[in-house]
Amino acid sequence: MTFSVSIHNPTLAVLFVRRLALKVLAAAVAAGAMLPATAQDWPVARGNASMTGSSPAKLNFPLELAWTFAAGDKAKREGIIAESVVQDGKVYVGSQSGRFYCLDLATGKEVWKAEKKGAFEGNAAFAGGLVIAGCVDGFVYAWNKTDGKEVWKFETDGEVHAGTNIWTGKDGRPRVLIGSYDNKLYCLDAADGKKLWEYETANYVNGAAAIFDGQTAFGGCDGTLYILDMEKGTEIKKIEIGAYIGNNIAVDKGVAYITHYGNKVVAYALSDGAKLWEYGDRDFPYYAAAGLADGWVVAAGRDKRVRGLERQKGEEKWVFRTRGDVDSSPLICAGATVLFGSNDGFFYAANLSTGEETWRYEVGAPVKTAPAVAGDFVLIGADDGNIYCFKNGKAAESK
Repeated sequence: MTFSVSIHNPTLAVLFVRRLALKVLAAAVAAGAMLPATAQDWPVARGNASMTGSSPAKLNFPLELAWTFAAGDKAKREGIIAESVVQDGKVYVGSQSGRFYCLDLATGKEVWKAEKKGAFEGNAAFAGGLVIAGCVDGFVYAWNKTDGKEVWKFETDGEVHAGTNIWTGKDGRPRVLIGSYDNKLYCLDAADGKKLWEYETANYVNGAAAIFDGQTAFGGCDGTLYILDMEKGTEIKKIEIGAYIGNNIAVDKGVAYITHYGNKVVAYALSDGAKLWEYGDRDFPYYAAAGLADGWVVAAGRDKRVRGLERQKGEEKWVFRTRGDVDSSPLICAGATVLFGSNDGFFYAANLSTGEETWRYEVGAPVKTAPAVAGDFVLIGADDGNIYCFKNGKAAESK
């Protein structure tokens, strides 16, 4: 495509060039956002935009430790809480050290890093050539994912602990959804970071916002489930939960699955807000988000237990006991295996149908991150400040 233009006013010429550059960047972001993920990618935390905590990857055990990377310092309490995201053979994750890293997936070698004055505790997300993440310093940052050059930043009025989620508007432009401790959920233009809308709640917004059917579902410390229209940022529905929601809500097939500090796992119909079922047998809170699979909800609690619940009625089918609280959101792989970490210092795999332990790895420090599975690689972070990358085991030979 060629074009010509003649502008004699220097000021107008500068404005024209800037606007043209933004349009080119927006087009590149929009095109990139629509690129399909490869089998080796983990582009969206929890496996998809509706945050169901599921992966199609079939895992073979034992997993083999491929590499570790020191992203924080245990002595300085600089652990890893954020879930990794992966695209084009690169791992992107921040730590409580205030450093955000791009690592080579195969080797764990550092490609670039960015340093800020606050911790990174929420997952990043991709929009075309950008990787975007919130920081406890109150800003949302976008970097060129290739070289780490900062492209834009957006300031909120509170700490940002929440993860990032991306969606594409009716105009084809990718947008960023992210919550802040200023009690607001923000929608930003992914190309330049400009605010498109904000929605104010009554308290902190902690977890990433789930996206489905042109709507978003999220909660926070005001104990309310919010459903918003994503184009306008207007409220469709809100449901009083009555307890802190510390993590993301998982949405699937018209139902929102919520784990909360009121010691319950609850399912709500999004159509009319009706409570479908509620599970809770002990007075300990749930911080970790639920994982979903056909017929199953898996929930991890601070009573040192992970539970497999029948999805239709919320009936308990099995309980897996660890020796520490479980803040690591479970990930269900190929409808067969559940991955999660524990504050007892182990990373576990369990059979989804029975809850029986399949495999464990001793990290030696609490594991609070949700696992990420990028093809044959499985990633977690730990309170010792290290990223751990495991390689899938060999499949059994057919006889």
